[in-house]
Amino acid sequence: AIPGIAGMGAAIQAALGPIALVTGGIGALAAAVGELATLDEVLAKFKTLGGNADVLRTELSAVSKELNNSVSVTQLAAGAYDVASAGFNDAADAAKILKVAALGAKGGFSDMETTAGATVKVLNAYGLEADQAGKLMDQFVQTQNDGIITVNAYAQNIGKVASVASMLKIPLEEVNAAISLSTQAGVNAEVAFTGLKTAMIKLTGSRGAKKLEKWGLD
Repeated sequence: AIPGIAGMGAAIQAALGPIALVTGGIGALAAAVGELATLDEVLAKFKTLGGNADVLRTELSAVSKELNNSVSVTQLAAGAYDVASAGFNDAADAAKILKVAALGAKGGFSDMETTAGATVKVLNAYGLEADQAGKLMDQFVQTQNDGIITVNAYAQNIGKVASVASMLKIPLEEVNAAISLSTQAGVNAEVAFTGLKTAMIKLTGSRGAKKLEKWGLD
């Protein structure tokens, strides 16, 4: 009976094989349809903010190819709404920022929304153009390398400090140096950013001015 049972098992496998392929194909198709629906939704939001969704799709497709398809168009588009909300609704500019955000997310244990949001906040705080996004992300990553902090933690908190630092004409490099040193010393990233913001705000007040006078600073 054993050879007979073995033969029956082989026959069942042969019969069910095509069904498994079909169900697997259906699952893949459903995933693809879901991803396209998500992309359409994101692009529709981008369009509501004055952006050209069709051009952005084309631009992001080119970026995806440039990155050897390691990031899909849908993944790239994830931060498009935040980028457009910050005023970068030109499709070409948005694509530049999203490309940089994708690279930062990949190397900084983060996601597109977080890195894209942080990038545009700093760009706006310092009055920079989209072309400067790559330089900014290099600085984000360098801070990760110099301190005990990830790009994800940096991106989640830099918005607290960037606008105040810019107002005081403190370069981002100096902000990053302070954060690197603080986190190296064991200070939690969020606490370091909050403390730095508080310190800068206090320095702009009358009490801060008196303290600065001791060092001959206005």
